[in-house]
Amino acid sequence: MRGLKWFALGVGLAVLVAATVEAGERGGRRGRGKEPEQSQFDLMVGECKLTDEQQTALKAKVKARDGALAAWNTANAEKVKTVEDAAKTARSGTDADAKKKAGAAMRALNTERAAATADADAAILTVLTAEQKAKWQAFLLYQNVMKRYRKAEVTAEQTAKIKTICAVAWKELSALEGDDRTAKRERSAIDGKLRWAIENVILTAEQRAATARKPRGSQAAGK
Repeated sequence: MRGLKWFALGVGLAVLVAATVEAGERGGRRGRGKEPEQSQFDLMVGECKLTDEQQTALKAKVKARDGALAAWNTANAEKVKTVEDAAKTARSGTDADAKKKAGAAMRALNTERAAATADADAAILTVLTAEQKAKWQAFLLYQNVMKRYRKAEVTAEQTAKIKTICAVAWKELSALEGDDRTAKRERSAIDGKLRWAIENVILTAEQRAATARKPRGSQAAGK
């Protein structure tokens, strides 16, 4: 299952502390009066129905992961500040090349950060049974997919349907092996089918319009 490594790591082995990482990237983009999101720890407990014993083990592993992250942040504090300051400056300017360079530097920084906690991230999943792990990874796919539809104001009924088809999609993804062009094309096809089902079967026309990305040219023209 080596071919799924990119997906499992990218979608969420580090998700238990994703808010910590994203805080540096988002800066002040939050702060709109919304209540804090439910912690990933609590979500894992609820989604996977963890036993008391599993919860105790999970807390210890999350603490170890947090310690590894804190150590990396301390050791790389100067680098982090330099990259984040450059990103902030680039976002406030109009230099496209500077923005591209700053974005690449931020992605590289986050890759280094993820690598520093990879072992601790993987240890977190050892708490789960095979069935719980599959359920959790399907939930992480659902979380990632829902980022596309933040503006759609999805109902509870629609949310349940999206979670169901994400579980089906994850089952298909987990059956794929390899990391060659064929495997990547198959993963892309599964993602395409999932997106089509959500947008054409579950969402309303108004919701699709709310989430549609406008071409940059039209955004500039509207200012």
